[in-house]
Order: sequence, then structure tokens, then C-alpha cells
Amino acid sequence: MSSSATRLLDIYHKLLTGASITKEEFAQKYEVDPRTIQRDLADIRLFLEEYRPDAELKYSHSTKGFHLAGQNNTLGKAETLALCKILLASRAFTKKETDHLLGALNDNLTPAEQKELNWIIKNEQSNYVELQHTKALLQILWEFSNYIVKHRLLNIVYTRQDKKQVTHTILPKAIIFSDYYFYVVSYSQDAEKDLFFRLDWIIDYTPLEKKAGHSQNLRYEDGKLRQNIQYMTPGELITITFEFSGTVEAALDRFPNSKVIKKLADSVVIEAETIDQGAMMWLLSQGKRIKVLSPADFKAKMEQEIKKMLQNYTT
Repeated sequence: MSSSATRLLDIYHKLLTGASITKEEFAQKYEVDPRTIQRDLADIRLFLEEYRPDAELKYSHSTKGFHLAGQNNTLGKAETLALCKILLASRAFTKKETDHLLGALNDNLTPAEQKELNWIIKNEQSNYVELQHTKALLQILWEFSNYIVKHRLLNIVYTRQDKKQVTHTILPKAIIFSDYYFYVVSYSQDAEKDLFFRLDWIIDYTPLEKKAGHSQNLRYEDGKLRQNIQYMTPGELITITFEFSGTVEAALDRFPNSKVIKKLADSVVIEAETIDQGAMMWLLSQGKRIKVLSPADFKAKMEQEIKKMLQNYTT
């Protein structure tokens, strides 16, 4: 390959990684005049106009360099590192699946960047601890997503929390990830309501030929569900108020549909729309930093639960 072609490909590859380049940088690297690099950039600009109209070569006065602007979906090293860190922290997949996904993300980078990224995450990756179920989920996740798109009814064999196996005929509606686990929100024909099923607890599933009824087939608002639910537990949608003396941002982030309605000397009063059972689990985890104010029946349930907890230490 000629040196000019090598140089041109090198410049283009650097631009694809999201980097900003300068004429001086490549002129020095290839021992050519900066005007030669300017001609290379002009050739790249013509190529983009014909083959990549979604991207544009632009000059930035702040960086004094050229970069690709527009719908450039190539991941750079910073984006790849962020995704690797999130993937490792989620512990959502087996060690084998996680290593595969990390490798696929790493393939987007240059060899030098791959070496740098591997050094950053190697300790966390080598000490990765699988969840107890050790079940491969990538293929199952894809299959259930397709069942949702195609509105397919399924027969499933499900292991409950008490380890008892039960069968359900379900219509999967949405998949939600929360606190290490994937959940399939589904309409259960047996219970005649929407239920949450942990994906790794579904031990067998068979698609059915018959179609779901119209009332069952309504699209589930999984985006809205994500705003209201804190843990994958069923319950009623309610509006609560509570006094909180902990880190305010932590509470507001836990309840996206929340706001501070009153500021006190050492605490705030927060109002939140949420699912009662999941909210109770988080509120109890905050100990003395939390005081539920309303509604009265929810406050009473909190008091009863705290009394039951106290009995574990007084008997």
C-alpha cells in the first residue's frame, strides 16, 4: 500500500474514533508539508459528501483541529470506557457473557487504546463475581424481546422465591432491569393481571399459537413504569410525602417523579409518586433518616413493618 493511501486511511480512522486532528500532527508524523494533509482532508470531505452524507468534516477554532460532526455513531475510548464500567457494575450477565461484551466494545478502539482500556479495567474484570443464578441471559433476553414485539403468548415454568415451581400462561409486555436482575412484565392469564417475573427464574418457556385478547395486548408503558418503581415488586401507585435528612439527591434520584415541597432546618419534605411496596423497601433501608408523613394508611403500614423488624431483636 502506498504511503499516501496509508496516511489517508490513518487520518480517516482517527476521525472515526471521534478524535480531533491537526494538519501539523500528521505532517510531522509522515514528514510531509501541512498542505499535503490539507489535500488529504479535502479528499475525505469529498468522500463524506458522496458516501456519508450523515457526517461532516469540521474545523474547531477552540481545538485548532478537524473532527467528524453529525450522526457519527462510532464509539471513542471515553464512551467505551463508560459502557465497560456500567456493564461491570451491573453484574447482569455471566462472566463469559461479560467478557464477550467487553471484548466487542474494545474492538471499536485502536490497538493503543485497547491496551490502555484493558489496563484500566483489568482488575475489575478479573475480579468479576457472577450472580448466584449463573444463568446465561443474552439469548433469552433477545427471544423475550421478540415475543414482546410479536405479541406472543407463552407457557412458562417459573421458580418462585420459595423455590416452588409453578406454571403461567403469560403475555410478555416489557423487560426492565433493576438491581442486578432482568424482569419480564407480563399479563398473567391465571392471575388476570400484570405480574413481574425474574428472567433468570423462568426455567422453561413455550410460545403458543393462539393470540392474546385485545385487552391483554395493550402496550405497556415501561418508560413510565421505570419512573414510578423502585424495586420489582407489585403494588399500588400512590403519592407519598416523607421527611428526609439524608442526601437529598439520593432520594430524588431514587424517585424520579418526586420533588422537594418543603425545606426544614436539617431535613426536607419530599413528595413522590411511586409503587407502594417498592417504595417501602427503600424507605425502610434509610433507617432514622426517613419519616413518612402521608398518606395515613401507608404510614401505618410502615409503622407495622418497623414493629415486626424490632421484634426480631427483642425476642
